[in-house]
Amino acid sequence: MSEEGKPRGVERKVLLNPFVAYGLIKGFFSARKLCKVLAEQGLEFESTGECVKQLRRLSNRLGELRGFDERLVARILEESSLELKTDLAVLSVDLGAYPEVLKLVSEIRGRARFLSVIQSVSSITIVIDREHAGHFIERLGAHVLYTANNVSAVIMVSPDEVINTPGFISVVTSLLSLHGINILQLLSCHRDTIMIMSEEDSRKAFQLLSELSR
Repeated sequence: MSEEGKPRGVERKVLLNPFVAYGLIKGFFSARKLCKVLAEQGLEFESTGECVKQLRRLSNRLGELRGFDERLVARILEESSLELKTDLAVLSVDLGAYPEVLKLVSEIRGRARFLSVIQSVSSITIVIDREHAGHFIERLGAHVLYTANNVSAVIMVSPDEVINTPGFISVVTSLLSLHGINILQLLSCHRDTIMIMSEEDSRKAFQLLSELSR
């Protein structure tokens, strides 16, 4: 770290790519080899020796944290079950719609095929089956900020350990990103990880994650 407490150029470059950071910690490649690659990508540093020194210091610091247990993450993935919900819609509304959202949720409770409501700092996001989406949009009117139709939800239900396991979500989302799969919304509810994506991406994601889970 620099005197200001911010990562230097070399450290920052590695920290912005968790795959590279993990490979460095595990010794999949040498610090010197990584410095060569970074230089080829246009990153400037004082000397190769200084670059190696920074990377070794970073590797030691990250290795001592021991926050990521790959064996535990792998076991949780294997013991997770998957479900695919199709024909959904996403709509985000401003916070002023809160009272009306509560009324709508109360009205369709028990009848909706899928319903998730999340309030954030600036808006409320609703994921709902397509059968009820039109009614929500009509009632919420000018409060609607964003809508997306024809989306699906890939739902991963995991063992209780997932709640206190660092890196689980990171592994799942990184795996999907490597295959060009885009997550529109990511929700976490107790042991459930809910990923909203296009119908095409949802099929790819479901197949990919099925190969890793039971």
